[in-house]
Amino acid sequence: MRFLLQKRGELCLYPCFRGRPVNVKRQAEKSKPPKRTKTRGERPRKSGLLEEYHWRREPPTPHHYACAVGDRIGKDLTVIGHLGAGRRSELYQVWSAEGWCSLTCKLQTIDSIEDRFARAALRRELRILRKLHHPNVVRVFGGGEHNGRHFLLLEYLEGPSLLEVLSAQPGRRMSVTDAIRTVIHAGAGLAHMHALGFLHLDLKPANLLFREGVPVLLDMDTARELRPKRAPRSSPGTAPYMSPEQALRLPLDLTADVYGIGAILYELITGRWPFEDAYDGIDRRRGLERQFPQVGQRPPPAPISIRSEIPHSLNRTVMKALARNADDRFPTVPDFLLALSSELNDPVSLWPKRAHAEQEIRL
Repeated sequence: MRFLLQKRGELCLYPCFRGRPVNVKRQAEKSKPPKRTKTRGERPRKSGLLEEYHWRREPPTPHHYACAVGDRIGKDLTVIGHLGAGRRSELYQVWSAEGWCSLTCKLQTIDSIEDRFARAALRRELRILRKLHHPNVVRVFGGGEHNGRHFLLLEYLEGPSLLEVLSAQPGRRMSVTDAIRTVIHAGAGLAHMHALGFLHLDLKPANLLFREGVPVLLDMDTARELRPKRAPRSSPGTAPYMSPEQALRLPLDLTADVYGIGAILYELITGRWPFEDAYDGIDRRRGLERQFPQVGQRPPPAPISIRSEIPHSLNRTVMKALARNADDRFPTVPDFLLALSSELNDPVSLWPKRAHAEQEIRL
């Protein structure tokens, strides 16, 4: 599910006193604070991977939310903004009176209140996130029930999403170096999931939000425990980024997510999905290949055929990650990331700019 964030300045930080919300925006109009000066050592708002990239906030998709601004969720949560909605859940920015902070509340929709799969998905997501502790994975702060609907409390990430950044770039693509850095950061969080025995299975730019210029992995709706001998009942994920075995509902292992993160890198450096011509109808397919062209035997166009300045070594790495057969891919995410790191001239360039890094001085 994609996070669509409210605009800066619209009822943000909405504390509650004695059960009543305080309209911060109205108070700000009465008394404007003095101009804020930047202090030494403070990080700029557009830091890290966002420092050189412009992006625009996409307008929220029209949706009738069950909770309005000012409504209460649970005992101490007050709705201060609408972030997005899907078929089974709605995303709210809420103020926690107990924690004195802004959080994201993922609340089950009214239409899915009798849907046991929706309830199970939220409970599973909470269980998985409670076990994950990594800088590149969204943090969870608990969950609960509101009027018969389950909800999660997640950290509030102002964003933008990687999809929003990508959509604002010429040709919908990033520089090769920044694309590699983005995927390595996201892959670090994914490798942490794998180490604890979980698969994400819905990797895509919309499910990566930036925190201080560093991408953070979120949306564990389709995340599952790693069970290589057990086939899924449905095809989890988003079609252009799904591995062939996901589309075919075959048993899944770590290489399914290797394909997904490889598809993200392909898009970041080319501006296209791996099989975009098939989805556009230019490359005509039959049968299941019309919906999932990755299940066919024809590979996607090589990235270097779309963007000639892509190094041949990187081209081979991307194509290996997107191999039709799982055995032909990188066996693990760290193996994939190790191949990508060799494309960076300076190891320190992996980290956001202005980050302090000590280098060993050799005499």
